[in-house]
Amino acid sequence: MAEMAPWRLDTATAERLHRVARAEQWGVSRDTFARAVERGVHRTFSGDPPDRSQLERHLSSLRLEELALACACAGGHEGAWEHFIREYRPILYRAASAIDPSGGARDLADALYAELFGLTERDGIRRSHFEYFHGRSSLATWLRAVLAQRSVDRARASRRLAPLPDDEPPSTAPGAEPRSADHGRFIVLLRTALASAVGSLLPAERTTPVARCRPRTFA
Repeated sequence: MAEMAPWRLDTATAERLHRVARAEQWGVSRDTFARAVERGVHRTFSGDPPDRSQLERHLSSLRLEELALACACAGGHEGAWEHFIREYRPILYRAASAIDPSGGARDLADALYAELFGLTERDGIRRSHFEYFHGRSSLATWLRAVLAQRSVDRARASRRLAPLPDDEPPSTAPGAEPRSADHGRFIVLLRTALASAVGSLLPAERTTPVARCRPRTFA
């Protein structure tokens, strides 16, 4: 059986999205931007071609200008990186402070920044983590979510590498409930989840009663 050709945006739609995103300001070509949109469509619809109605709903929900910025940064555009550093690196550092006020997550933010720049290579090509941003949420929300996941991953790794406790349990104050061995890990995970949840809210939603809030998804 012949293999089906991969789904592609039609030329008119690709041109329209490229224009709305103002991608030309960052030197992102129409074809490069179209490929980024297509990756998001494939991810959203699990590789199945969407019908016209599904596609339009999806495309109308995208943060196109932020997707164009991510494409430009992934491509190494100097002006795009200057804009990202000015507008988004402070967001990364604030998110790191929310996860760990002692500063323990700052190195995670710096490591993510390096991944976004694309210090690693695969098949001789520099790879940027921006390739995983599809524009379904704001770029700020996506950055917070990725950083939160990095924190959870590190907490899990630390738990696996932690030495076994001594036979003698730690002393506790009279009448106090002994802390679980997982207490510290739970605190880290709680902070991470809280920072991610708050970061995913729009400003108006942060003053909305909890009963009326609706869950949001990450790209």
